[in-house]
Amino acid sequence: MRNWQVGSVGVTRVVESRDALPPSSFFDGMTPEQVQVHRWLRPHFAHADGRLFASIQCFVIESEGRRIVVDTCVGNDKSRELPMWNRLQTTFLADLEQAGFAPESIDTVLCTHLHVDHVGWNTRWENGRWLPTFVNARYLFGRVEYEHWSHAREASSKQAMVDSVQPVIDAGLV
Repeated sequence: MRNWQVGSVGVTRVVESRDALPPSSFFDGMTPEQVQVHRWLRPHFAHADGRLFASIQCFVIESEGRRIVVDTCVGNDKSRELPMWNRLQTTFLADLEQAGFAPESIDTVLCTHLHVDHVGWNTRWENGRWLPTFVNARYLFGRVEYEHWSHAREASSKQAMVDSVQPVIDAGLV
């Protein structure tokens, strides 16, 4: 976790996962050797062997008495096509609480966009169904973004809408 202040606004980063991946995972055809040439990338953005770091994280913003979660990572128990995100079992919620943010203390969730790695903790699996994680929050996302992903053809995007977006709509929290 990392905390910082911007004027009177507090920002806390809570990391769900951090991996080092081959650069070709991000940039078609890029080699580890091409990354290694750029020494300034180490140690924060790249490993010495040329792999690039990928961090899945949310930010909690505290301002004027509000607690706003920006993007909700991948989430546990979700069926995902990407093996490293499939059926995750992370300590994200415990880490969020350890940072001082119980899920019920969050009053706003802002999804910058509706990719699977930005909406996962909108919900959690409880009693055989997907329920909103932040029960006292208003969830915010763009209408055009929602309409686009509602008509998605790729399976992982459809699944994210079913398990991570639609349940908060059905609960009347959007």
